[in-house]
Amino acid sequence: MTKKKLLTIPLACAFALYFSACEGDNTVSVSEKLAPESESATDSSTTPADTSAQEAVETKFLVDDFEDGDNQSPLGENWYVYNDAGNNAESTIETVTKDSEGHPAPTKSDNGSKFSFNVKYTLKKGSYKYDAYVGWGVRLPKNDYSKYNAVRYRYKGCSHNVHIEISDITDSDHYSKTVPASNKWTTVMVKFKDMKQEGWGILVDFNAANINKVSFQAKGPDTKSGAQDSVFIDDIYLISDGNAPDSVEPPKEEEKIPDIVPKDAEIPKVTLGELNIDTDLQKKAMKYLNKGVSFTNWLEEDRKFNGKFQVGKNDIKILSENGFKAIRLPIDLDKYTLNRDEFVNDAADTIELKIDSDTLFMVLDSFVEWTKEYKMSLTIDYHEYDNSYNATSASNKRYQLMMAEVWKAVAAHYASNEREDIFYELLNEPDMSSGKVTAAQWTEAAQGIIDSIRTMDKKHTLLFGDVEWYSITKLAGRTPFADTNIVYVIHSYEPFVFTHQGASWSETKDLKNIPFPYDKAKWPEYSSDLGLSSSTAPWVKSNVLNYYKTGNKETLLNTIYTAKAWAVKNKVPVIINEFGAYNLRSTAQDRLNYLTAMREICDTLQIPWTHWGYTGGFEVIKGGKLVEGLDKAMGLTKPTP
Repeated sequence: MTKKKLLTIPLACAFALYFSACEGDNTVSVSEKLAPESESATDSSTTPADTSAQEAVETKFLVDDFEDGDNQSPLGENWYVYNDAGNNAESTIETVTKDSEGHPAPTKSDNGSKFSFNVKYTLKKGSYKYDAYVGWGVRLPKNDYSKYNAVRYRYKGCSHNVHIEISDITDSDHYSKTVPASNKWTTVMVKFKDMKQEGWGILVDFNAANINKVSFQAKGPDTKSGAQDSVFIDDIYLISDGNAPDSVEPPKEEEKIPDIVPKDAEIPKVTLGELNIDTDLQKKAMKYLNKGVSFTNWLEEDRKFNGKFQVGKNDIKILSENGFKAIRLPIDLDKYTLNRDEFVNDAADTIELKIDSDTLFMVLDSFVEWTKEYKMSLTIDYHEYDNSYNATSASNKRYQLMMAEVWKAVAAHYASNEREDIFYELLNEPDMSSGKVTAAQWTEAAQGIIDSIRTMDKKHTLLFGDVEWYSITKLAGRTPFADTNIVYVIHSYEPFVFTHQGASWSETKDLKNIPFPYDKAKWPEYSSDLGLSSSTAPWVKSNVLNYYKTGNKETLLNTIYTAKAWAVKNKVPVIINEFGAYNLRSTAQDRLNYLTAMREICDTLQIPWTHWGYTGGFEVIKGGKLVEGLDKAMGLTKPTP
């Protein structure tokens, strides 16, 4: 048999679930740990049986025990490794031992066997927006593996994920389970039923008959400088254990016990007061900030512009031709400082903030030029995905000054620009990761930014949103700033259990089948059909079970009207510049229903809107074309030639 070389291949991954690669105390424990010297495995919920008793109820398929010392499995499939280089990251991985031809090979073992598979790696995300990762695995011959319901192996080293890959999944969102770090050899059995997809790809039912790979992955934050992490893997089996269920399929409907009673929808009464705000600034907001789109998942990420426009002139052209009027450009402005940390940590107040003006204004000027050409407004949105403005830095006067100085540079650059449809959004969702910055802290910082901008530019309009993710409640409880050229902003993703069902970054990641609006005829009798389980966060479960009261246009209207009533009282404009529904598990029609409701609410309340986002999970454009039905749902009219 010809020797097959170990392959090194990049693998695209997205929305990676964070875990600490080597800190066992902080990782999720796998469901079973077994005695390291035992060849057999028992479920931790049972009393350990002797080997002979267990063998009678166990069927095993050897993936690899590495005892032949080469880089092939017993059935001749080669082991491979991969890293994240294809995603502009810089992680590395290699096996500790190589054979005489330079191919990676198993390593002599210290666990009582001859050899085991040992990888060492470094994690370095570079400009990749998600966690860095490396992986290794082996392909299985085409076969029917439906008799097996678990994978068992021995390991020693850092935390990692074990994946059982099936041919039905083509986007790398594989079924997996996180296994904690261990400084000694440990045997682990992971049942297929305990594995889950992470949720950023297409959800596919697990079918053990179509298993085609067993693989492993390590991912997380950058490895400490100069250090390497390591994992040993040995004695990998697919097993059918008598102590594990024979099938990983969900119970048939007739075998489940109904635990939800679908209820009639409860629609709240709507009572609206005065809506008119007869000011020039309100008219300006309606003229320039309505029917907008945010360019998402690019410049707001934790990295600096790399010289390549992920979106640009043609994207603005597409949006303009489909009836959109406004562009919101999220960009992390402090990424374009050259000495941010030194400036922030300068207690003596002797360091001047330096800005990479060439790069920053090459980017911003391009969008100023393109939006002018296609008659679209431009909002420059200071947007920090790295959450560097947080509960700690909010108390740092130098950090506040840094933000103010960045905005001063932007304002100075555009002060002489005659366009009245350029807007400055002070800071998107302050402390967006935890929401712990107080209203008082943000008011102080925002006032400093406003004062700094106004030393350079008194003409262009500012946008201000409040703490707790641009909260309507927080905004309605504040006094407007003295500056009279400010538009106030809210974000609305309610009902959250609808708009974020399946979102891997949220505690709603397991939700599914939630319609908009609520429909008793579509509501199941089984909570599991909605993705609820014993591990569902209480607030998520409560929102789902009360959805018959909240999953409607009227509830949204009443909530948003709170902001409008405040705006009328204070004679200031208010806008919504983020809303949208994630498209992984919601249906196309339900999303159109939701977007129609939001657009009608904005029309009723005379509130301009900007959708989050452009393409991807919250897309309005797919393949260069408007998503079907959005023209009617969002009230878009193509401009006449």
